[in-house]
Amino acid sequence: MEKKWRKVIFTDEKKFNLDGPDGFNYYFHDLRKENSILSRRQAGGGSVIIWSGIGYSGKMDIKFCTGKINSKRYIEVINEQITSYATRIAGNNFIFQQDNASVHRAQVVKDYFTEKNIQILEWPAYSPDLNIIENCWGDLSRAVYRGSRQFITVEDLKKAIINEWQNMNQDIIKNLYDSLPNRMIEVISKSGGSTKY
Repeated sequence: MEKKWRKVIFTDEKKFNLDGPDGFNYYFHDLRKENSILSRRQAGGGSVIIWSGIGYSGKMDIKFCTGKINSKRYIEVINEQITSYATRIAGNNFIFQQDNASVHRAQVVKDYFTEKNIQILEWPAYSPDLNIIENCWGDLSRAVYRGSRQFITVEDLKKAIINEWQNMNQDIIKNLYDSLPNRMIEVISKSGGSTKY
């Protein structure tokens, strides 16, 4: 069972703000050092939305999404990533996971997967404990904002995200994959409720 999960590519989006995770506006500093000047900007001062995917043997590039993603743009992003990474990170006959966002359920997107003969993992409407890329987003967010870091420009934020994503140890991702059988057992035992994951 554990090895079957290794064929799944988990994907998702994540928002990052210039001022910190979800507009985080408090920080701790060393009293022996000069204070950093941190300001709270309207709506976090700017943000980026990223998309990526992970596999047991690697991860996809970070893609920055500007504006609202429609089905055409979504297909462009996933096609580029699938072509470049899918078999390398999940082997032949990989299975693609995506949540139930409306753009993912559009007929043109379904047609794309059918045309490319890509199997989609059926996904429940509410599954906060099942998509292991969420754990990666948590690790990435902590790394990007380490030391209560804030960013002046969107370009600086993008560079930090790419750098920390590239430096994320693949063993962390492998451990998440290896946790999937236990996650399933716990979700079932809790009738779909929250788990320790």
